[in-house]
Amino acid sequence: MDAERLAPTVGIVGALLLALAIAIPAVTVEAGDGQVAAYYAAGPVGISFVGMLALLETIVFLSGRQGRTDPATAAGLAFVLSLSMLGVAALWSFSIDPTLLFSFDQQYSWLTYHRWSVVAAAFVTFVGGAWYARGVL
Repeated sequence: MDAERLAPTVGIVGALLLALAIAIPAVTVEAGDGQVAAYYAAGPVGISFVGMLALLETIVFLSGRQGRTDPATAAGLAFVLSLSMLGVAALWSFSIDPTLLFSFDQQYSWLTYHRWSVVAAAFVTFVGGAWYARGVL
């Protein structure tokens, strides 16, 4: 297996899934009184920033995979970014107030599981970053 090609691909897929998972409530939920904004800002850090980091992570993986950046630099940066995203996603998911989580209409009951899909996508990105770093460094 060519870890220098496959690992960044896993990381890219994970990062795109993470960005998509974070964006889905903003696009699909029609809630009033700033419920969606409160959902994104829940916890000590919030989750919006992780979506932007996921898109940056995609660029890092692509630049390392295509040889536009030194592979060791790209792998190190990808590992650190993916670890940070996983940590913030886990912190956010565990610190959401249940009152806020269950305050959405019944049609948005899937939001109770949404936070775990964000953590799962962040974990896939972390696996890609760690695998890439291990293969290059």
